[in-house]
Amino acid sequence: MKSKLFLLAALGSSLLIAQSAFASRWTAVASTCMIGADQVGDNGIYTYSSGSALTFASGETGEIKARCNVTNPMDSGNPTWNTLTVGYQDPDGHLTTYQVSVTLYRVNKSTGAIDTVGNVFNSNNFGAIGPKANSVTLNNPTFDFADYSYWVTLDLVRNDSASNPSVWFVSLN
Repeated sequence: MKSKLFLLAALGSSLLIAQSAFASRWTAVASTCMIGADQVGDNGIYTYSSGSALTFASGETGEIKARCNVTNPMDSGNPTWNTLTVGYQDPDGHLTTYQVSVTLYRVNKSTGAIDTVGNVFNSNNFGAIGPKANSVTLNNPTFDFADYSYWVTLDLVRNDSASNPSVWFVSLN
């Protein structure tokens, strides 16, 4: 009987640990991100596909920048995120006609100083063509939501209208 109780306690503890780890993930669908102020006058070049994907409108080329506010999913403390994952499509893989890049930034609440946090995700670093999700390691950044606010910038580039890059989600874990 004691071994059964021990086993149930161990199982319950592992479920709580797994839930805690899952609870510290942040994720955003690209269509919930805000098109940046630098897109003023270019509002017609982007569209949303299938309710979630940010992409170029038919025949449009150029650059789209959108910003996603990053919030702390923990009730107290700071997450220990080390991975930035992006769901995207880059129609030419390593080539540069199309590109999806994602950058995590922070701003110091007291000084306004802005820093890049970790590595930048660049779809041209991954060769496969077609819809996919890939990740970059952030190199163990320290998150501090008391002193900093965070956001992710989604940057899509389309130099011709033959194909269309898109991004549909971004996550930190």
